[in-house]
Amino acid sequence: MIIILYKIKPSIYQTQLTDFIRLKSIEKYDMSVPKDYRNARKKFRWIPIHPTWGKRRAPTTSSIPKSQKRIQDFIDWESKLKDKYLYRFSRVKIPRFEEFGMGVISKKEWDMHRYLKGFNGVFENLFEFNDFSFFQELQGRLENNGVSFKDMFIEDVLAYEMLRINLGFKNYSGIERMGKFLPYPPLFNITHDPNFFPKAQDISYVMTKIPPEALFEFFQLLVKECVDCGIIVPRILIWDGQFIRSNCSNNKKKGNTKYNDPDAGYCRHNGVKKGVGYDPGILYAHCFNRWFPIFFKMFAGNRNDILAFRETMEGFFTHTEYEWQVLIADSGPYSLQNMENTRSKGLVPIIRSRKNIKTHPIRELKKGFFFNTDFIPNGWSDDYFLKIYSFRPMIEQGNSYNNTFYNAYRMNTRGMGAAIKFRSIIYIIELLKALTAYKLGRPDLIMKPTAFESSWYVNFRLALPRLAVQSGYKILSDAPVLTRRNLL
Repeated sequence: MIIILYKIKPSIYQTQLTDFIRLKSIEKYDMSVPKDYRNARKKFRWIPIHPTWGKRRAPTTSSIPKSQKRIQDFIDWESKLKDKYLYRFSRVKIPRFEEFGMGVISKKEWDMHRYLKGFNGVFENLFEFNDFSFFQELQGRLENNGVSFKDMFIEDVLAYEMLRINLGFKNYSGIERMGKFLPYPPLFNITHDPNFFPKAQDISYVMTKIPPEALFEFFQLLVKECVDCGIIVPRILIWDGQFIRSNCSNNKKKGNTKYNDPDAGYCRHNGVKKGVGYDPGILYAHCFNRWFPIFFKMFAGNRNDILAFRETMEGFFTHTEYEWQVLIADSGPYSLQNMENTRSKGLVPIIRSRKNIKTHPIRELKKGFFFNTDFIPNGWSDDYFLKIYSFRPMIEQGNSYNNTFYNAYRMNTRGMGAAIKFRSIIYIIELLKALTAYKLGRPDLIMKPTAFESSWYVNFRLALPRLAVQSGYKILSDAPVLTRRNLL
């Protein structure tokens, strides 16, 4: 890109072909600096000259224009979907019992989920209706490479870790303390060994052995399944960040140049000191009445929004296999290069600008909302453009669940890898709830974070037969074992 800056007349921004093949090189010339002026005049003969003395020559049809057309001037940057069809989404379909319920739960239990509107499902449903064989294969690969899990299953430990986060416990010891009030392990119907109940050090040990890339990969598999089920529709993206406090001091020890968490950074946002931690770049898919996390990239807390946005989008485009049409963001990541990069990927960048920018064609579409008019597609009115931008707060609402419901403002560990695992598990829980609600025919639970938080076995009477058998009694030995399946 060639940038020629003027103080009085409009500056020139000329895009080069290399900008569209990700080989960016920026040449910048300030025409108020003599050296830059001479170099620009020697290199670019098409630069207009306005003499400051003498009689000006009358313009002719053969004179060189004041600016050179750019390649995007010949491209019609319009979304494939127009008008209301861009932000209209079909409802999530309701499957039949035979599609997902048969062989998993009884028809009576399916009907309870389907028709009892006050019933929000149970935590065990997340594991009954979804495939966790990914972690069996992962454990096999890791153990072949010499990693020991002390005869514990990754699936079992991960189930208790998900339960801990879903209950809002701040550290691993929360589950262990809760177990002192229970006569039996809370997830005995899910784990391979019904008597398995991990201690805090067991959860910590196994979670440390799991690579962060594996949990992120499982999160991406759930995103793909949500797209296949029609829960997520690849169309509108929203970008934002959210600070995650690390489990370390906000002050460096005397003589040290790094914090107790060497990967973390001190975050200041809009003049607010948030502390030492991490600040991921997060992408949500907006589907009108539902919105879900689909990608994130973790950064230290002292990251720059412009660079974080750029790296997040680069990582996202290497992962996604879908065509997206719109990207929405606040003014934090705004830069001309980010706007051009987004548009070169076929997306309409609806990124709010800052009002103090004078070198870009910035216009105030409504009070306090400034946008670069070069990136408003042809045929889009101001009201329509602002209508699409109005979806941006949905990502803030989605992020708010992390701190308000899951109590995930602060990590209980340290390190970049731990931060990736922590955020991946939260997003895994959210997508598992959405998928389970869909498979149970309950679309009203898809966006409900409080769904699937209770248990079938909170009723102590259902656990009495099992406790009796453990004590040596034989209950109706000739009859089938009394389980939830028989009772329902």
